[in-house]
Amino acid sequence: MKNILAVMEVTDKVTPLSLQILSRAREIADELDGRLDACLIGSDVAKFADELIAHGADRVLVAENPRLKDYLTLSYTKVFEAVVEASDPFGIMMPATHNLRDMGGRYAARKKIGLVAECVAVELNDTKDDIKWIRPTFDGQLFSDVRSQSIPKMGTVAEDVYEINEADANRKGEVVKVDVTLTDAECLTEILGSVKANTANSTLEDARVIVAGGLGLKEPKHWHLITELADALGAQTTGTKPISDQLWIPQDRYVGMSGRKVHPKVYIAIGISGSAQHIQGMKNSDIIIAINNDPTANIFDIAHYGIVGDLFEVVPKLTEAIKNL
Repeated sequence: MKNILAVMEVTDKVTPLSLQILSRAREIADELDGRLDACLIGSDVAKFADELIAHGADRVLVAENPRLKDYLTLSYTKVFEAVVEASDPFGIMMPATHNLRDMGGRYAARKKIGLVAECVAVELNDTKDDIKWIRPTFDGQLFSDVRSQSIPKMGTVAEDVYEINEADANRKGEVVKVDVTLTDAECLTEILGSVKANTANSTLEDARVIVAGGLGLKEPKHWHLITELADALGAQTTGTKPISDQLWIPQDRYVGMSGRKVHPKVYIAIGISGSAQHIQGMKNSDIIIAINNDPTANIFDIAHYGIVGDLFEVVPKLTEAIKNL
């Protein structure tokens, strides 16, 4: 029997990405006729066990300790080792978040096993004896089917690639306590305080209208075209990862598979070619409008409305027309 372990991440609740992964892990465990374990690591996290069972877990492995209140690499990795030993999984799926990327990488290095990062699909092969970890490569231009020769087979999964299944409050499952003993020497560091991220950035996911810019703008001095259109629409602004890499926008502001995931009513993509990396972050927008001078650009494949033209001519006219309304 091949079992699957889904690693859950908790803030004040189980994160949506964790539940998305749990839902897909349930399907894979069913295909393997195996057990689905979910793991909770932290302080005061056992209260979430029933929710995970309702969403498909057969067992919830709970590792609680006051020292686990804040994420620390060494303490979490030690506890995760104990959880994996208790589960004995064939495959491990975890969220592709900052903390779990870190923990997964540390665990993989300790155990000398493979770890596939930022997957957008997790599938079984035809004979169901291997896991296909699908992830973008070449800046999202291609998708690779990556296999791991080690066991457990482990990968991190990107946000919003799977739906959360419907909870069944009548499902039965088992809660298993994993013994946790941590010393000062095993923690080494202590979190004395924290500072919340810029609250202005958090509004991006809640925005009804978003105007996004790409490398088609050519130079940062042209970014005013994005902000002026956004101001006219009362919209939020964002951009692609290359724009962020060149520091045209804050590095935590770009939309993409490894960045922000947005679902606005209207998403206007200006000078964006439409790499798979970017599309993963905005494909669920209700209406996508693309402005690009290349009629073969990938962004037009998902756009509901497209304007093929010079953005330096189109965008100012569009902005002026909206102001006149």
